[in-house]
Amino acid sequence: MSLVLILLGIPLVSLALFNKVPGFVRGTTATAGRARLRLRPARLTEQGRALCTAVGGSALIVAFFLSLSGR
Repeated sequence: MSLVLILLGIPLVSLALFNKVPGFVRGTTATAGRARLRLRPARLTEQGRALCTAVGGSALIVAFFLSLSGR
């Protein structure tokens, strides 16, 4: 259960901190047309960033205490 909460909390907190999301960009002919992964702005409002921080941080705190209790 703690691992699931950690895997839920880390992306939410990093999204709120860096305000970037991965996105695919089409390659040019020099790269043989392969899609490349680039970071794009997430365009979150302050309320969206606060929500991601609160939910992700809460999930990480719960995961920490669950791992301390041995569950």
